[in-house]
Parts: sequence; C-alpha cells; structure tokens
Amino acid sequence: MMAMAFVSCGNGGSKGNDKAQGIVGSWYYNDNTFYTFNEDGTGSYTAFGSLFGNFTYTESNGQLVLNYEGSTDPTVFNYKLDGKTLTILAGESNLGSDTEYKLK
Repeated sequence: MMAMAFVSCGNGGSKGNDKAQGIVGSWYYNDNTFYTFNEDGTGSYTAFGSLFGNFTYTESNGQLVLNYEGSTDPTVFNYKLDGKTLTILAGESNLGSDTEYKLK
C-alpha cells in the first residue's frame, strides 16, 4: 500500500546536511509512483502517473522534510539509504509498513 504523505520515526540517511546529496535522483516505487530529489533542494512527487506536487526539501539526522508548494504543513519522514534502495520507514505513520523505492 502507498501513501502520499509520510510522518514516521526511525533513523537513516546522511546526517546534518541542508540537502541530502545521497538521495539526489529519481526513486521509484513502481513505474508510475516516484520521488525526484534535485541537487538544489527542490523535488517532485508523482503518484499513479500524475504529478502530486513540487516541493523543497531539507535533511537532518536521517529525517527528510518536504515543503510542498501551496501547503503550510511540511511532510516529514525518516528514511534509510542502502545503495540504490531508499526505504521510507513506517514508524508511527499511516504507511503500515516500510516502503522501498529504487534509484533509476
């Protein structure tokens, strides 16, 4: 199951960077659902083949904070990065289980 907004607990990723360079790229859940993180701290989320939204992001202590255009509430999630696999950690979020995205 996939969710569009994540709030969770956990550890992972790089620590203390304004932008997490390790996550730069496009990360696919499947062919129609993916995140794109750009080097300049901007990105986008596409769900079910349609653009869900553009955002800016910051990273600190293994936690990503996405600020979507037009929204005042940030989307926050913790993640683990292992090579070409980005795992969004479910923690106490509405995901139900960790979700893996593959770098393409």
